[in-house]
Amino acid sequence: MNQSVLRTKRRRVAKQMPPIQKILRGSIVVVKRYCGKSSCRCLKGHKHRALYISRSQKGRPRLVYIPQSSEAEVRKLIGNHQKMKALMERISEINLRRVTAGAAS
Repeated sequence: MNQSVLRTKRRRVAKQMPPIQKILRGSIVVVKRYCGKSSCRCLKGHKHRALYISRSQKGRPRLVYIPQSSEAEVRKLIGNHQKMKALMERISEINLRRVTAGAAS
């Protein structure tokens, strides 16, 4: 593939990237637990649901609580981060092909 085609392909992939300010690194963790109150419905099998983001900080895993009202936004931001990583990998592959074009096969 020639350089011009590869540059066009790279531009097309880059246009699919979400804005950098709309990403969040981490994984969603849903925790269901009992609260311990003797009159609570969780004792009858209806556990309380809590949402957390799991992410590594300074090499150690950390859970950060996310309010239910922010769940949709957090899922979108994390999805954007995953999409950006995949698109960056595609661009990296295109760049590798560009810089090795013409090398002995």
